[in-house]
Amino acid sequence: MRLYYDYFYTIGATHKVCEDYATQGHTAIPFVVLSDGCSSSHNTKIGAQILTTTTKYMIENSTTWPLDYINFGQQLIKSAQKVAKKVRLNRGGLDATVMLAFVQEKNIMVYVYGDGCLLFKDYNNNIGTIEIIFTHNAPFYLTYWQDEERLLDYAIYEPNPLLLIDSVNGQSEPKPFNTQLVFSFPLEKFKTVAIASDGASACFDTNQLLKIPLHEVATHLLAFEDLTGEFLKRHAKKALAQYAQQDIFPIDDLSIGVLVAN
Repeated sequence: MRLYYDYFYTIGATHKVCEDYATQGHTAIPFVVLSDGCSSSHNTKIGAQILTTTTKYMIENSTTWPLDYINFGQQLIKSAQKVAKKVRLNRGGLDATVMLAFVQEKNIMVYVYGDGCLLFKDYNNNIGTIEIIFTHNAPFYLTYWQDEERLLDYAIYEPNPLLLIDSVNGQSEPKPFNTQLVFSFPLEKFKTVAIASDGASACFDTNQLLKIPLHEVATHLLAFEDLTGEFLKRHAKKALAQYAQQDIFPIDDLSIGVLVAN
């Protein structure tokens, strides 16, 4: 079995600056990582780049990988804050989600810090999705982990704002904001696993003013056939161009990273 991986990100139709960023690596294991900066905080484009590139550095230089969800989150935000301090990034500049997908033994593991979407396909080409949302539209960023004052304010505002909307199992009950978002996809069952920012769930038909269902977007984005080179970048540009011809656009920034077994 060979593993292929790639990433793509693009600006949303209503944005002036793209606050999503993504990258990938293969040392010591194949992985993709993306970050979606908060639009209401300043300079989160820079923060998203710091978080993703710090993740890449941590994985490629770790002697103890894989780290568990909590340890990885703690080490990531501490390391990212050191970088942010050196470049004098403003407070709130690291207010951004982090989604990481990596290979661990015979599984593709996904860690999510904040909101986003999971898109996956089994060997019968059945597509599934999981949408991770916060009902008050305020994802639980890693920055809250290191700021007791902000964490307390966040916890008081809404203790159970987290919902998982699963295309198979339906919508979950409201969950605590600090629920560990860890997902495991066995490679023997799933041939494609993708992580995507919430831009994947914000594609709209601007003529009919209708939101395109996430499952339909996933079907469109995961329909690549040629896995050579930067296969996702090629396919995503083509898929979005086809959408644009139908006056369908992602109104939010969209980033996606994918791992494909073949």
